[in-house]
Amino acid sequence: MLKIKKSTYDQIVSYVKASYPHECCGVLVGKMEGDVKVASEAHPIRNLNEERARDRYNMDPVGFMRVEKDIARRGLEMVGIYHSHPDHPARPSQTDFNHAWPIFSYIIYAIAKGTDIEAKNWCLNEDASEFVEEAYEIS
Repeated sequence: MLKIKKSTYDQIVSYVKASYPHECCGVLVGKMEGDVKVASEAHPIRNLNEERARDRYNMDPVGFMRVEKDIARRGLEMVGIYHSHPDHPARPSQTDFNHAWPIFSYIIYAIAKGTDIEAKNWCLNEDASEFVEEAYEIS
C-alpha cells in the first residue's frame, strides 16, 4: 500500500503535464511504516532519453544520487518511483519491468492529449516475476 500526500500527488501531476508529450520521471520519498509506504515528497529527476522521450525514460544518475544523499542526511528513504506514459495506459511496460526493483511502489501517470490523467500504482510481486496493481491512497 502506498499513501501519498495530496500536495505531493498534485506536484507530480503538474510535472507530468509540463513534460507532455515526453515521459517524466522521479522518486517518491518518505518512510516505510510496516507494509505501508508513506510518500511525503516527490523529487523530479531529469529524463536523459532524448531519442525516445515519448515512450522511454532514463533517470539521470547524478540527479538520483543527489536525492539519495539528501534524503539519507534527513533520515528519509526512497519508497517509490513515478513516471508518465504520454498517450499510453497507466500500466507497466516490459522496459518498466526490466528496470524495476522489489519493494518500491511504481506509480504511473497516463496522460492523454496533455490534460487527462489517470494514475495507477504497481509493485513487483514477492518473487519479482510480475507487476501487480498496488492500492494507493491520497491523503
